[in-house]
Amino acid sequence: MSLARASLGLRVRTLAPSAAVARRFNSTSASTSTATDEVPPNYTSPRDLPMTWSDYLAMRKRRRQWSSITSIPTSLGGLIGGAMYFASKDVDPTQLIFGFDPYMVYGGATFACMAFGWLLGPTVGNALFGVTHPKLSKGNPSPLEVMDREFFNRIKSRRVDPSRQSMNNPSPDFYGEKITSIPAYRQWLKDQKAYAAKVSHGVPDEL
Repeated sequence: MSLARASLGLRVRTLAPSAAVARRFNSTSASTSTATDEVPPNYTSPRDLPMTWSDYLAMRKRRRQWSSITSIPTSLGGLIGGAMYFASKDVDPTQLIFGFDPYMVYGGATFACMAFGWLLGPTVGNALFGVTHPKLSKGNPSPLEVMDREFFNRIKSRRVDPSRQSMNNPSPDFYGEKITSIPAYRQWLKDQKAYAAKVSHGVPDEL
């Protein structure tokens, strides 16, 4: 009997550390799951990604700045080019174009050239960014393309359903264009949760 009790006591003492380890493992798993809710979830292992999320978001912000800056000279180029082209044409005021005064038509076409230049700016900016950052833009797929795809997958899985948006409760940053850092991503998650809460409880219409 004493040997049985001793063996039973030994089993109890050997099982206790295992239970403690299990409890610590569960608490560690809970803290890990909480942390993954604050940062972009790792659908792809970070070791398989070509760059860190902080570096990618910084580069993404810089690339958008290039796109915005280059839109200024391209729009001015479109305006000047359109003005020079239509100013060189002979205009007969008595000949209407689609029933409109030719000066009005040529003036509208000149501003249309400026608008085309503005739309062309992001394409030119992205191309210049790729030339100045060859390590991030070369490859098939390139490191930036890999990060763009992973980023969009995370945004797509976390954003709210915009089908129930209204004038009083618009969908917040549907494509995550304002996310430029990890803190901005966390704020974006909070905005998505706030939007979902408003939709679920209803938003009173403004009088």
